[in-house]
Amino acid sequence: MLTDEGKRKLKKNSVLYARMPIHLQIDDSQQHYSQIQKNGGLIVLGEKAPYRYLSHFHPEGYLMFMEGLEFHELASLLYTDFHLFSQVYQEASNSLEQANQAAKAYLNKEIKYRELKDMLIRYVYQTNLPLVLKAIEEGAVENAIGIEYPETWNALMYARQAITSSFMQEDHQQNDTSFLMDKIIKEIMVICTYGYRFKLHNSIVYIPRYLHAHFTEIRKLAIKGRLQTHHTKERLEIAKSILQLCSPIMDETVKEIIDTIQNGSKISGISNSLFSQMASEIAIQFQNSTSEDSQPQETPTKYKMNLSDEEFQRIESLEDQEEKVQNHQILQDIHRREEKQRKQQEKHFQSQTYQSPIESSIVLSPLERTTPTQYGAIALRSKNESIARSNKLARLFKRERMYVSKSRTKHKLEYGRQLDQQNLYRATLDGRVFKEHKQGQKKDLCVYILVDTSESMSGEKIINTMKGCFELARVLQTLKIPFCISSHKALGQTKVQLTEIISFQDCQKRYMLDRIFSMHTSGGTHEDIALEYVLKKLAAYKRQRKGFVFVLSDGDTHGVEHIHELTHLYKKDKNIDVIGIGIQTAPLITRTYPNSLFIENIETLPDMLIQKLKEIAI
Repeated sequence: MLTDEGKRKLKKNSVLYARMPIHLQIDDSQQHYSQIQKNGGLIVLGEKAPYRYLSHFHPEGYLMFMEGLEFHELASLLYTDFHLFSQVYQEASNSLEQANQAAKAYLNKEIKYRELKDMLIRYVYQTNLPLVLKAIEEGAVENAIGIEYPETWNALMYARQAITSSFMQEDHQQNDTSFLMDKIIKEIMVICTYGYRFKLHNSIVYIPRYLHAHFTEIRKLAIKGRLQTHHTKERLEIAKSILQLCSPIMDETVKEIIDTIQNGSKISGISNSLFSQMASEIAIQFQNSTSEDSQPQETPTKYKMNLSDEEFQRIESLEDQEEKVQNHQILQDIHRREEKQRKQQEKHFQSQTYQSPIESSIVLSPLERTTPTQYGAIALRSKNESIARSNKLARLFKRERMYVSKSRTKHKLEYGRQLDQQNLYRATLDGRVFKEHKQGQKKDLCVYILVDTSESMSGEKIINTMKGCFELARVLQTLKIPFCISSHKALGQTKVQLTEIISFQDCQKRYMLDRIFSMHTSGGTHEDIALEYVLKKLAAYKRQRKGFVFVLSDGDTHGVEHIHELTHLYKKDKNIDVIGIGIQTAPLITRTYPNSLFIENIETLPDMLIQKLKEIAI
């Protein structure tokens, strides 16, 4: 359904492209129509209208479809002679009523067979005429507004393609002749609105089979009506010409109706014509129009030459090619709309995040104890192994940092931008005369370690998490990288308790690391709130340093989508990477954090962590 922004866009369009005051009514129906009234125009757009044709749309495609429907109705208000159309519809309604009266009179032996047949010929002709006229009119006005306002074309064609696709998906059985006139008219309606394009070649089956001699002429008239007419009156004459070519099928339809009447039925009891199905929609659009004074504009046309056989084939070929180009343009348009929507959402989230009073949701709590807890005492038993792993990790990390900080020159064989002047003599030997130089970058780092101490982390999870936290902190101390460690747990639905274990000021003191083993578990998890606070504080502290946040957690938390938005925003704007680390915990961590490690065996921590750092930052 439409967003508020989508509705504003549609209302803006109704002001930009209309030649009269327009009242745009958006409701939850499946209808879409326009009327000319005494004080201007009315456009009704039902939010369910696109689903009459397709069951599923891309979100931006849905908005484009609604725009296409709106542009179509705006084009009708610009170019359609509503008064003439109302007359055609009224004549069709009258012929339907007269046909039913004639059928009743024939059954009562009040009129003869010839009189009944003449009345039914008129009925079949008159009820199909507004359908063909409406199709030619739709194709012509869409083409016209696309010429006058080219920026509307993609939306118009997206909507028209979707409507056409719904027809193409129907089951077409060439040998099924029931309601054959209806099938013929549906194909004419598609050709008149969309042209005879390559997508339709295998879908138009009834006209070539049952009106083979007139198929080409019908296509020519459809193209002429859509591309070369200037007024509704001209399009009415073309609609009449097309129906004249359909006379063989209409004659058969008349015979079928007479057979049915002779079996004792009236027209109203047997009719399944498109006119009956669409009568209410046509009546709403044309019969109920109250103004007869409004003069439609002349329809601009793209082709002004005579439609010779050669020109007809050329236009069809052009339309085939244009359809392929339009499909590409429509996809590009959807992509641009999606990208614009994403940037708007990102900008809104950025503004909302940076200005949010996140501090009001955080309860800062001092560390209540500095001695190891029950789980901490168990983790301390492996302290020697943790020290050995941290030493290995420190060496690996130091080596990688040294490697990226060095300047390197790489000689290439044949291609490059900068000549290696010292090797110019080799040009005749092996062609190694180019070089690529990469300047080393030494990054100052700053790290925040956030530890989940909620109830779900009890037992083996918190024991292994404390080991991993100790090893990370010891590496950072060894490499003289400033860091801070805090634990978090939820207090109710909106508050998070954050406990600082080691501050940036005390991070280089070795004895402070023992405080890691004093962490205990309780409460719930709202990790997104804690992470937002930590990111905000690190962004303010790090200055020119490269920032990291290591989150030691099981990933079982509320606000996963918010976490993804936060990690993307702070990476893009503040150069802070967030890495979720789950050490022998549930693998939910890999879904909660875009950059994450699930470490089943703590022995692999050094190698896996270095590999992850190389991928995203070092």
